[in-house]
Amino acid sequence: MPSSWLSVLTYHRFPSAGEEPFDDEVIDVTPECFERQVVCLKKYFNLVGVDELCAFAEGKPLPPNAVAITFDDGYLDNYEVALPILERHGAKAIFFLATGCVGERRMYFWDRVAYIVKRSGRPRVRLTYPFTVEISLSDRKLALERLLRLIKTHPALDLERFLDELAHSADVAWSRHLERSFAERLLMTWDHVRALHRAGMDVQSHTRSHRVLDTLPAADLLDELAGSRADLEREVGEAPRAIAYPVGNQIGENSPIRAAVAQAGYSIGLSSNTGSNPLHGAIDRYNIRRQAVELNLPEAYLLAMLTMPSLAHKHPWQVAG
Repeated sequence: MPSSWLSVLTYHRFPSAGEEPFDDEVIDVTPECFERQVVCLKKYFNLVGVDELCAFAEGKPLPPNAVAITFDDGYLDNYEVALPILERHGAKAIFFLATGCVGERRMYFWDRVAYIVKRSGRPRVRLTYPFTVEISLSDRKLALERLLRLIKTHPALDLERFLDELAHSADVAWSRHLERSFAERLLMTWDHVRALHRAGMDVQSHTRSHRVLDTLPAADLLDELAGSRADLEREVGEAPRAIAYPVGNQIGENSPIRAAVAQAGYSIGLSSNTGSNPLHGAIDRYNIRRQAVELNLPEAYLLAMLTMPSLAHKHPWQVAG
């Protein structure tokens, strides 16, 4: 029996060898598990890309049992691990990139915070910006959650100032040279991105720096949206039609973010871990829903989750955000 839902699955990155120095919470699938999931999806579903999602937003029908695979951010293992698996099974995926991080070799803020928290030998950090606060490091996971929540919710935060103060208070060395060396290990380059595109994958926008759109002033919002679109058109030769919102908050009908997304030229916008999309009734083109994938998710549970979306779990990234 055909599904009554469009499901869009969200992945981020694969585990690295040895101890993880960065954020564990964006590791959501192993290579072996991803390959099994792709085989399962190819057997029971029709994998769709941006063309089909944009047509769906215009009211056109999808293929039966439609599912989309998406990867967020722009991690190097998306090219090194995910792409060969997808090609081996004739599967398509959509890759949403934070273009400024890729182009400028900037680490994602959550990985930078995780590195500082994990490396610090201090019992606590004391910050004076954007307000005075002390955060205990006795529970590293909780400390990371608190710091990321601050970044994701504080309006007009000077992120570089905040991260520099955090590193200083935690007594952890950080420099542009170190950041670049980490970025070479962790992030795709534009050459990798172009190879994804040549392989038939959809390469779309995840803004420029992955800042939460709700927290940005109007001028910064325009740069994040239109700037990312211009980056991709310049580097890939094709302007993106889809954007995945950082942290994935849905946007309201009268939100200035919605108007800015449309003004920047995007046809559709995707939230994160908000469920499946019913095939009947009106679809909100700027709030297409996605489902997070859990590490070591069995194929049986994946099938159940796609059949009954209420079974889907909440990803820690969204819960904390």
